[in-house]
Amino acid sequence: MTPDIRKERETALYEAALRLIAKGVNPAAMKVQQIADEAGVGKGTVYEYFASKDEILQGMALYCFDTEIARIAVLMEPCTTLQELEDAVMAYLQDLSGNRMGTYQVIASSIGARENLRGMDECVQALRGVLHRTMAALRQKGEINPALPDDYCDLALLSAAAGGLIGLCYVSKHPDALTPIQNLRVLIHRALNP
Repeated sequence: MTPDIRKERETALYEAALRLIAKGVNPAAMKVQQIADEAGVGKGTVYEYFASKDEILQGMALYCFDTEIARIAVLMEPCTTLQELEDAVMAYLQDLSGNRMGTYQVIASSIGARENLRGMDECVQALRGVLHRTMAALRQKGEINPALPDDYCDLALLSAAAGGLIGLCYVSKHPDALTPIQNLRVLIHRALNP
């Protein structure tokens, strides 16, 4: 079997598990047979790719991280101004909080600590690569203070994004709360161009 076909079939199983979670199936209670049925394959086929349900869930979590990093890269690649970066971060966070956050919360609670997720270091490095390329492009255009080190810029942007995501999740459950959008823009701008 070619690596492309294997990856395609693994992805189909991850997507099936994600659909089950979206339907309200708790990953802890999920059965391999349910995943197989949702993917339209036999249970034996699932075991050709994975030794256990836990292995499927681990792979699914990494698949989700890879998918999110690809989304971030697409949004950030064309950014040549700090305003475009702020717009990209806001668009991403609104999309994530509105469309996938609930599913990811369920996955995170079922998988547990980061140490339990093999392959996470590669995901972190991929995200750092996206951030470094974006920051380098913005530095080249004079949009970011050139004295700020890469690690600072990464942390500042990730901290602002994490805070913004928490704010968006809070606002979705408390409609009377103030929107964090403008404050997040100010935070990003001040952190990267003080």
